[in-house]
Amino acid sequence: MTAPRINTARLRLRAPGSADLERCALLLGDYEVAKMLSRVPYPYDMEAGKAFLSCAAENWKSWPRSAEANFLIDCGGEMIGGISFKALHETPEIGYWLGRAYWGQGYIGEAIGAAIEWFFAATDHEILLGMAMEENERSINAMIKCGFEQVGRSASMSLARGDYVPDVVMKLTREAFTARNAA
Repeated sequence: MTAPRINTARLRLRAPGSADLERCALLLGDYEVAKMLSRVPYPYDMEAGKAFLSCAAENWKSWPRSAEANFLIDCGGEMIGGISFKALHETPEIGYWLGRAYWGQGYIGEAIGAAIEWFFAATDHEILLGMAMEENERSINAMIKCGFEQVGRSASMSLARGDYVPDVVMKLTREAFTARNAA
């Protein structure tokens, strides 16, 4: 299957491809971005980036049997960030990021709202988890605006920091998301 393209008022969500490597390296090579993510090393690892983009493309070929679904976020024809749904064979979790120049403009809320709408339409999952580092208030607030509720605390390994960082664990149910969007 080819990955869906999801359009919002300002954004397009699309499948990653090998041509995205340089832009990913530029945006994720910013320590202020990388330090808020668990799976991104700093400095950015080009070989790991190639492997991720290749795996992301392969995941769409085996959708809906794949364990992960990844989108990149475009604005005005330029890639500005990414969204992933991982652990799709368990309790799925959403993850996302934006290049620093795009923070504070409402892009991530717009993107994750559209991605979650696709997720609940494309899967039979009833629950979606999200985690954000405690210090990342913008990320936590973006999830709250989409209907997530805090359900706990945890810690995750930040490859960029080389240490564990406290997380806030959030949960969104299909029912809560549907009710929120119907209102």
